[in-house]
Amino acid sequence: MTASCGGRGAPRGQGPTPDDQVSVGYGTQSRKTGTGAVTSFAPSETDARAARIDDLLRKVPGLEVRPLADGGFTVRIRGTHGILGSPTEDDPLLVIDDIPVPAGSLANALAGIAPRDVARIDVLKDASSTGIYGSRGANGVIIITTKRNR
Repeated sequence: MTASCGGRGAPRGQGPTPDDQVSVGYGTQSRKTGTGAVTSFAPSETDARAARIDDLLRKVPGLEVRPLADGGFTVRIRGTHGILGSPTEDDPLLVIDDIPVPAGSLANALAGIAPRDVARIDVLKDASSTGIYGSRGANGVIIITTKRNR
C-alpha cells in the first residue's frame, strides 16, 4: 500500500529541478502553481568546489551569510528582527535531508556538510511557504538536499 501527502510533485526518491518544481514542506510543488516566495539553487560543478559551505550559501539569492567574531557565521533570510540581541534568535529553520536541525545549532550543522555533497538548496521565505513548520519556520526555512538523499 502506498501513502501520499497529497498533491502532485516529484516522487519521494527523485528531487525536483530548480526550473519546474520547488520543495515545500513534506513534498514538492510546481513553480507555476506556487504562491510563496521560494528560491531554489542547484550548485554547478564549479560551485561545488567551494572550500566551505558558507561560500556556497552566499550564492543563494535572498540568503545573507554574516561572519561572526569567532570565525563562524550566521545565516539570515529576512535580516535581523530580534529584540533580545541573541545571535541565534533570528536563525532560520534548517532542514537537511528531511530532518530539522535543533534550534541554536545551525552553524555547527552546516559546518558538517561538504559543498560537493549538496544537490539542492531551497529557501522558503514567507509565511505561506513555511506554514507547515509552524512557529519554528517563522524566520524562514532552508531546505538542503544532499546527493546521498537523492
